[in-house]
Amino acid sequence: MAKRLSRIQYLRRISLGIFLAGVTVLSILHQNLQNMPSIDSLDPFGGIETLFKYLAGGELIKKIMPANIVLLIAIVVLGIVLSRFFCGWICAFGALQGAFGWLGKKIFKRRFVVPAKLDRILRWVKYPVLAGIIYFTWTTGTLIIRPYDPLAAYGHLSAGLAAVWAEFAVGFILLILTLALSMLYERAFCKYVCPMGAVNAILGRISLFRIKRESKTCISCSKCDAVCPMNIDVSGADTISSPECIGCLECVTACPTKKATLVTTLAGKVWKSWKIVALGLAIYLGAMGIGALLGELDFIGPSLTSLAQSGSLAVEDIKGSSTWAMVADSFGIELERLYREAGVDGTKVPADTKLKDTGPLIGADFEADTVRIAVAKIIGVPYAGEDGSLAVPVAPAAAPATAAPAPVAPAAPSAPASSLLVVPADFVLEGTMTIRDVATALNATDAAVIAKLGLSADIAVDKPLRDMKDQYGYTMPDLKEKFAQ
Repeated sequence: MAKRLSRIQYLRRISLGIFLAGVTVLSILHQNLQNMPSIDSLDPFGGIETLFKYLAGGELIKKIMPANIVLLIAIVVLGIVLSRFFCGWICAFGALQGAFGWLGKKIFKRRFVVPAKLDRILRWVKYPVLAGIIYFTWTTGTLIIRPYDPLAAYGHLSAGLAAVWAEFAVGFILLILTLALSMLYERAFCKYVCPMGAVNAILGRISLFRIKRESKTCISCSKCDAVCPMNIDVSGADTISSPECIGCLECVTACPTKKATLVTTLAGKVWKSWKIVALGLAIYLGAMGIGALLGELDFIGPSLTSLAQSGSLAVEDIKGSSTWAMVADSFGIELERLYREAGVDGTKVPADTKLKDTGPLIGADFEADTVRIAVAKIIGVPYAGEDGSLAVPVAPAAAPATAAPAPVAPAAPSAPASSLLVVPADFVLEGTMTIRDVATALNATDAAVIAKLGLSADIAVDKPLRDMKDQYGYTMPDLKEKFAQ
């Protein structure tokens, strides 16, 4: 007869279930409603990627929200205090693997274990995976893991298999393989591949949390080894300091001795297991609460309309959940022109259609980046594309027609540089643009742009305008008004 689960293990399964259900429901709503968070904004690993992108170029990765940073901070604090507690109690993908692991035990009536030598080698794979993701994120400035992320593929299943296959073919294959392997080997992805697991494992080496075994009262039944989902040799260690420990406390609750044989400690002092659990959940939920109070726990991000009103709207802000009408209105573009530039038959695509839903209506693959490129061309701003490899050409100002030489007249006083700058009516000044970007777009000199904006001559021409507003005392609406004059 199977041993009844302890209260702590019931609580762990409830916790994992709630987080998995939350991610699942929000992902489904994202596919059907506007202004709902995407799976990208719910993934704390995105915080690591965008952190390196920010350090490299001063910008956040597209698709990443401030919430990713909040979740990352929560996990870092958790990792230092309680090792891989996130993996064992909160991670939605870990919960999904656990559910399939339970199903596998029911079907196969046994627990499979990877041979020890192979297991030791495979445990190191997640570290090169983490290093590779960080390197390519740094160099490309994109969410490089996204097409290969099984969690991202899972989060888009409600959009239909065709849509998932078109955007996440590799991630979908990895999702199927992960869940199939989880039925045979518990948490195979967590052990061997997960980059977030690698981050937590690194933090776990300096963690204050440890499980200690009292050898004098241990009866060597090895039940702790049998229930450990990460296959740690619990019965052979006095202190479980393995970076693979996910703090699930399965070993502690499975120990049959009536004495304190396996105990949880924090900074060397014994803590009751339920206090450890309460502390872990409090750290994570508390970080989310603080983020919400500071206005940073925003899984959705500002709308195009609000960005336009604040003067910080950029082409990169266009998302798959944006509608055609929303894009046209926010950027001040005629809807018909937007359709035409994007190569879309407007009679087949209503204005309230989300960009990501355009493909089925026109009978072809369609990416939101096509609209970003179209908008960049229309308003005359440079844009590098979703993967950073595209250079959208900005049409230079038309050159005057060649005329016969005119009689030489006496030189007139030089006109101020600002008067030589011609700004097209549809040109939109963005906070993400540098003075050099504006000069290139308008086929003008840096000095002419500086004069037009009334800025100090010593201002940097290669920094985004929004990053210097506090230093030079201007606002983006002020600059836009000067450009409109």
